[in-house]
Amino acid sequence: MVQQEILLFDVGGVLADWDGITPLVNLTQGRLSREEARRFWLEFTPLAPFETGKASATGFLEAAVEALSLDMTPEAFGQHFAGWVSGLYPGTLEMLERIDPRFYRAILSNNNPLHWVVIQRTGLEAYFDALFLSHEIGYRKPDPRAWQHVLKALSCNAGQITFLDDNPECVDAARALGMHAHLVKGREALEACLEKEGYLLS
Repeated sequence: MVQQEILLFDVGGVLADWDGITPLVNLTQGRLSREEARRFWLEFTPLAPFETGKASATGFLEAAVEALSLDMTPEAFGQHFAGWVSGLYPGTLEMLERIDPRFYRAILSNNNPLHWVVIQRTGLEAYFDALFLSHEIGYRKPDPRAWQHVLKALSCNAGQITFLDDNPECVDAARALGMHAHLVKGREALEACLEKEGYLLS
C-alpha cells in the first residue's frame, strides 16, 4: 500500500522526445493535419493490440501502411516508427533528481517494445518506484482501466495521484476518476508545473 502522494508521469511528450506527429504529416505528404496525426495515434484501432501486448508489431505496421496509403513497405515504416523516440528531453534526469523524496514516483505510458527499448537505454527507470506500461499491463490511456490498474497495484486512492500528460483526452480521463491532473508538453512545461505545485526541492 502506497500512503504518500503519488506523481504519475506520462513518458512521450513529457519526459521523452517523442514526435509521431510531424513525421506522420510528412510521410502522408500533408494529407493529415497535425491534429489528425495526433488523433491517429489515439484512435487507430490496430495500434491498441500492439500497445497492449496482444499483438506483434507486424500486424500494426502492415495496417498502418495501408490506412495511411504510404508508398513504402511495413518494414520501412517500422524503421521510421522506431526512430520517433529520440531519447529524453535535455535536463530531464536532473529535474527528476530535484523531486522531493517524500513523493512516490510512477510512470503510466502508452508504449510498445520498439519504443521502450530506446527509453531503457536512457536510465530513466532508475528514477521511478513503479512502471505501468501499456504493453505490459494490457490497457492504454485514455481507457479508465489503465488508471484503475495503477490504483489497484499501488493500493491507493485517486486523490493521492497527480497525473501529468501531454494529451488533453488523458488528462480529462484522469480527472474524471478523481485524480489531480495537469496538461504539460515538454520538459520545461513539466518542470514549471512541478515547481509551481511544490514538488521540487529548491
